[in-house]
Amino acid sequence: MTQAYEMRDDGTSEMVEVNRNSLSSESVYCIIDDANKNIYVWMGKNANARRRFVGAKTASILRHEQGTGFRVRPEDEGHESTTFLDVI
Repeated sequence: MTQAYEMRDDGTSEMVEVNRNSLSSESVYCIIDDANKNIYVWMGKNANARRRFVGAKTASILRHEQGTGFRVRPEDEGHESTTFLDVI
């Protein structure tokens, strides 16, 4: 099961459903991969610095909530790992 959050400019995040086609170049998402114990921070190539900062902060909070067994993994648009692509 995966959960995904989209970052907002006001410092908040919103739970959303994502797939490969729904990722927006202007956005940053935190995606929790329970099966592999990863928290992916996907950063669109046109995402602003505020959303990137909120994504990093949110990933840290999610890791704390999920447990130290989870790893935060950054993913840049256009350079995604195959593991990440398989998850979404």
